[in-house]
Order: sequence, then C-alpha cells, then structure tokens
Amino acid sequence: MQQNSQEKDLVAALKEGAEHALREIFDLYYRELVQYCYRLVRNQIIAEEIVQELFITTWERRAALEIKSSLKAYLLTAVRYRSINYLKNQVPKDQKTTDIEGIDDISIEIDFEKEGEALVSKVLVAIDQLPPKCKAIFILSREEGFSYKQIAKALDISEKTVENQISIALKKIKAHVKDDPDFRRLLITFWVMSEIPEFLLGDVSYFLDL
Repeated sequence: MQQNSQEKDLVAALKEGAEHALREIFDLYYRELVQYCYRLVRNQIIAEEIVQELFITTWERRAALEIKSSLKAYLLTAVRYRSINYLKNQVPKDQKTTDIEGIDDISIEIDFEKEGEALVSKVLVAIDQLPPKCKAIFILSREEGFSYKQIAKALDISEKTVENQISIALKKIKAHVKDDPDFRRLLITFWVMSEIPEFLLGDVSYFLDL
C-alpha cells in the first residue's frame, strides 16, 4: 500500500522537523495503534507506553525516516515488532524449555458493541488467564497467524515448546468455557451461520467436543 498525498506531506514535514506533523500523525493513528498493540500485549498501560515510545523514537530519528509503504502500515508494523519484543521479554530465560503452570491473573474490561461477539469475549477472558508465555504464543499463532516456526524464532524458543504451549492453551481455554451454558450454543450458532471469528476457525471442532 502506497502513501496517500496527506501521508506524503506529513512525512515530508516531519523529516524537516515540523512538530505539527508529528501531532497530526499522532491524532490520526494513536488510538488505532494502541488498540492493535493491546490485542497483542493484553495490557492497556503497556500498549500505550509502546505506542508512545514509538512516536518518540520516530521524532528522534525523523531525518533518517524511510517509509516505502503507507505511513499507517509502517506504524502498525513497528508496533507489531515492538509488541513481539515485549512478549519475548516476558518469557523468563530459565523457562524457555519448560511449561509454565501458574496462572497470571490479568483482568481486563472487554466492551463489545455487538451482542453476538459475546463468543469472542468468553474466549478472550480465557486467553487473558493463560500464563504469560502460553498467552504470548497463542496470540501470535491464532490472532496474528504466525507459524510455529515463526513464533519459535520471534520468541527464541523451540518449535516443540511452541507446540506444547498451544496444546496447553487450548486445554486451559476449553476448561474455562466447558461449564458455560452459553458458549456451546454461541459457537454452534456462529458456526452454522459461517460467522466464526477468524482466530477461532481452526479450533471449532476441538471446542465443540466439550
């Protein structure tokens, strides 16, 4: 995707040191970048910090800025890499080849506009209760579409560890929803309507076998 005329003008002004250009870029993309980052790190404060640091770095290195795609795509890619680095740092060095059994209690407020997305809400709550490494791996696999090999490389762990952690994640999510009377009904309804959220598509049969 190429830059539109507005983005070209903003980038050009930014490289020349125009502070108003940075403010305009911030106003245009900050909220969306934080939302995207939050999907990955599952922590609002951390998401805001990562995006804010990105804007600071962008300003400090503005003169050397080279953007070949659209500005929005460039910023989203930068947020993605920073989020992966954050997730990587959450994996303790002495636990890279072992499974984490403890639960990391992270509570979040999920506000969906459509009632039908209650299905996604139930799964996201379960995901947020996964251990840190397990959660990071599951998010990269199911929500970002990373292969096991890509996850292993990004987090500096073995593919076997990735496979084991995905298995653990699915079991824990399944245990979380198995006693929820609405989950199976919602899953079947969305499945029949071909409206299953993309990140759940590959696991429908697993979850239906409750």
